[in-house]
Amino acid sequence: MKKLKYIITAFMLAQSLAMANFNDIYIADIQYDWINKNNVEKEAIISEVRDIIFEENELTKIKGFRSQFKDKLKDKNYKEHYFAASAGFKEYKDYNISAFYYKKQKHIYMYALQDKKDVSKSYYYDALGHLIYVDFNFGEYPEYPYYTIQYKVSGTPVSAIYYVSKDNQYLFTPNGEFTGVWYKHNLYDKHSKVILKRTTY
Repeated sequence: MKKLKYIITAFMLAQSLAMANFNDIYIADIQYDWINKNNVEKEAIISEVRDIIFEENELTKIKGFRSQFKDKLKDKNYKEHYFAASAGFKEYKDYNISAFYYKKQKHIYMYALQDKKDVSKSYYYDALGHLIYVDFNFGEYPEYPYYTIQYKVSGTPVSAIYYVSKDNQYLFTPNGEFTGVWYKHNLYDKHSKVILKRTTY
């Protein structure tokens, strides 16, 4: 009887491991609830997404980053763009535009510009029009899925984010360490603990 019980247990474990190797089923399913995934499923998802981002990208400091983007270091029309972003514009003239607020504050602290003719990059500026970050967009952007790698003006990588959908994104550090997964308003860690919340997504 014990032997039979052992065989059944081993079979069930083998089945779960086999399913874990069929990773596409996990990241393709954008409706899943992270909390209900077991550890094997979570590790399979994380591993697959990490491979997508990091197999083709080594996230190291880029030399000469400032000179490469010297024409973007200062937004010459920052006042105009700042007020457009503050007013809630999503598009303004030749750009897609986004605003970033601190919680419970009315004024934006940062805005992002993306040239409609070249959506491969997004540029983040402070309120005075100084460049802070550059996002490099990969995949079928703006169609899902896609991923972005963000760099500081110094050329230092900040993060990598894999976008499955508007609701769902996976966050990694530049060395490939899993930070968490956004699912709607909550950022979950590997243990399904909520570590951050967002008001919009």
